[in-house]
Amino acid sequence: MAKRWIFLMGCGLRLMTVFLLLSSVSPVFAVPTTPTSDFTDNGDGTVTHQKTGLTWMRCSLGQTWTGTTCSGTAQTYTYATAKKQTANFAGYSDWRLPNIAELQTIVERDNYYPAINTELFPNTPDDAFWSSSPYVGNANVAWYVNFGGGFVSYGYRGNAFPVRLVRASQSLGIGLAPLTTDFTDNKDGTVTHKSTCLMWQRCSVGQTWNGSTCAGSASTYTFDAAQRQSSPLAGYDDWRVPTANELARLVDYTKAYPGPTINTTLFPNTISNAFWSSSPYVGGTDYAWGVNFDYGYVNYDYGRNLAFPVRLVRASQCLVIGLKPDLATTLSASTDRVQLKQNLTYTATVTNQGTGAATNATLIFYFPPRWTNTVSKPADCETDSTSYSYRCHVGTLAAGASASRAITVNFAQRGATSIGSLALTDSTDSDKSNNLSRLITSITP
Repeated sequence: MAKRWIFLMGCGLRLMTVFLLLSSVSPVFAVPTTPTSDFTDNGDGTVTHQKTGLTWMRCSLGQTWTGTTCSGTAQTYTYATAKKQTANFAGYSDWRLPNIAELQTIVERDNYYPAINTELFPNTPDDAFWSSSPYVGNANVAWYVNFGGGFVSYGYRGNAFPVRLVRASQSLGIGLAPLTTDFTDNKDGTVTHKSTCLMWQRCSVGQTWNGSTCAGSASTYTFDAAQRQSSPLAGYDDWRVPTANELARLVDYTKAYPGPTINTTLFPNTISNAFWSSSPYVGGTDYAWGVNFDYGYVNYDYGRNLAFPVRLVRASQCLVIGLKPDLATTLSASTDRVQLKQNLTYTATVTNQGTGAATNATLIFYFPPRWTNTVSKPADCETDSTSYSYRCHVGTLAAGASASRAITVNFAQRGATSIGSLALTDSTDSDKSNNLSRLITSITP
């Protein structure tokens, strides 16, 4: 039984009337957009999305993580109250309400009711969830993601919706507007998004890049015809129609109707219209996902027989090779010369110099096997059976991010001693030669 949301729009404000329709068509199965393998289970009621670096609470606010599921009922909030929600959870105090670009990265378009990966986010209500993003075209409404059907829209701020909190982990999060500096201009009518490694055609299909803008008019296609579009642009033959999640990353949520809600420096002469994605709607064979660059919403209520423009995308070389981390460590001491039994603090720092997230990153301290007394260590640093080596759990480390751990010890024998730190990750490390760092400490009487 398929369910459809039908929208009525007027006066720049989206009024929504919901009809439940019966359908005998069989569901269509899409490619999962948030497979469990893309996330790291932190074992504390949170998961980290490897592609974005964002760490999410597995439960909605009001629910409790039991170790296996989310129990209880999700609390609901008005928009103003939702924006104020924070938490001290899993050892962090920087939890916040996600913006609309961040929130829709966890929509699972292979599911509906709820349109979310329930293995990662169990017991999620079939409801709209507030984002922190206001709709700039009307002060009375704000953006939300409906995790019943999976669509992205905006609603009255007085509505009471549940929320799910996020933290940026070691990343900077995702902005509301794709900045020109977020892309590399390939000087051939294409741009490459640095964070996703997706290469986009600057012009819609039917237009021509003339070196400075997109000339001509965009062609329109039915959904099935759109999927057959190809191009030899820039010498590549693997251009394709983007998924709904990929296409939604181009929406500029700092703009409003009549649009276009897209960066027109990167994508000039884009018409304010819905664009087809490659994502079918799993609730019914007659519908598919589109991204509307009039308003900025993402919707599945588009009949496949409708004619919309298309923008093509391909995976650039860095994504074909794979986004890989490159861990490097440094080790420092509060002094390089101490007296017997004088406290000395060693600080190890690991930096991910690579292009991809490092999952389950770990810092290991190595101390001399004798004459070392531990004074203090972080709670996430576990000792081995010798008590002179410590394994510190860093978690997922996003590209460009760093993390440090400090351990204080003293020594019961004089002489020169070597201390080491080593960084490890479950991911493939691009260059392991810089993972180990050492220093020498002199202990005097």
